[in-house]
Amino acid sequence: GDMSADADYYASARARGAEDADGDSDGGVVIVEVVAGDAGAGDEGKSAAAVRGGGGAVQKNKAHRDGHVLNHATLWVVQLIFAVMHVFSNRALAHLTPTVFCAFRLAIGMPFLAVNARRERRDAPAMTRGMLVWVFPMACAIGCAYLMVFVCNKRSGASLVAFVQPVMPVSTAVFSAVLGLEPFTRLKAYGVFTVFVGTVVALRAYEIFENHGTSAVDVLLLLTQTNSYAAYVVMLSRATKDHPYPLTFLFLATFLAEIAIFAIAIPSLIKLDITAVPASAWGAVIFAGVGSSAVAHSLNSWAIARVKSVLPTVYSGLQVIFTIILAAIFLNETVGWDQGLGIFVTMIGVSFVARAKYDESHDARASSHAVNAADDDDDDDDDETATSHAPSHRDPALRAITP
Repeated sequence: GDMSADADYYASARARGAEDADGDSDGGVVIVEVVAGDAGAGDEGKSAAAVRGGGGAVQKNKAHRDGHVLNHATLWVVQLIFAVMHVFSNRALAHLTPTVFCAFRLAIGMPFLAVNARRERRDAPAMTRGMLVWVFPMACAIGCAYLMVFVCNKRSGASLVAFVQPVMPVSTAVFSAVLGLEPFTRLKAYGVFTVFVGTVVALRAYEIFENHGTSAVDVLLLLTQTNSYAAYVVMLSRATKDHPYPLTFLFLATFLAEIAIFAIAIPSLIKLDITAVPASAWGAVIFAGVGSSAVAHSLNSWAIARVKSVLPTVYSGLQVIFTIILAAIFLNETVGWDQGLGIFVTMIGVSFVARAKYDESHDARASSHAVNAADDDDDDDDDETATSHAPSHRDPALRAITP
């Protein structure tokens, strides 16, 4: 859908007090209107009742279900784009330093991010100090993640970069729990642990570490990359509770990060021989700029504002699955039975966390309220039978029912 229009809806809804901090609705308001009849005309002044909103409630619940599916589909696409970037940027880094690659990548993506941010805030009020205070720490976190992903790719390879991504949901869940942003339920804990185990088995991470002899510095850099992005995710989730403009935060944070990364890359840019860089390397830069910086990060930020922050990062475990598939296609690598088992375990873990998220969502609350409402209707029917002969003198009124 139109991301800017959707953001406008959330902004206006929050102003009316109809939205929770996490973007879920407190429940659709179904209006039941009783229209008063003219006391001197028609049926001796009896009231005529017009009930509206029943169909709207059904449509609203369907919209929530469709939105739930859209959020999950978006997160799948995001992880596929990141996996493609890991694979195809690896060879480009043989011709471009990580800082130059990252600087070009962000420069290409910035116009797209600026357009998205402008559309998101088309009718929004001016930015406040409460918004701006989040931008600098977000820039530090996401800038570190932007740069480290290529530093680690060049030092350790694309596979190891994908291997450590399952650490991200663990970090995000811990950060969120410490800050009190969301509960860390037992089912979420099972899911996070299962995703971690499954992805480690899927890519045989233990063998890679032993065979390649990864140093402590490499491990530190890999963990820094994942934890930096986890910190950005948590800060974005917290900031959008009060300021529902995720794409604006992404643009401002990326803009500041690009300034710092470009400054670091200046010595390498001076020495760069552009004619010696093959077209395939520039193609990888363009894909990273448009596909990852513009599309994937925008979609990820858009989804984070609509789900709890632990859910998008749990989906990072899918990066390793997509890496296996891409490696088999482009690098002629085969997938063993143990790796297939790891993929299966990863999907189980993702389903655990998705179920935990559903239990906290509007859909679960609406279902619970519907059951309670049905029980209340049965009780009301019994009372109405006992008092059906009593005349009613209630004045017509406007009723708001929150299921």
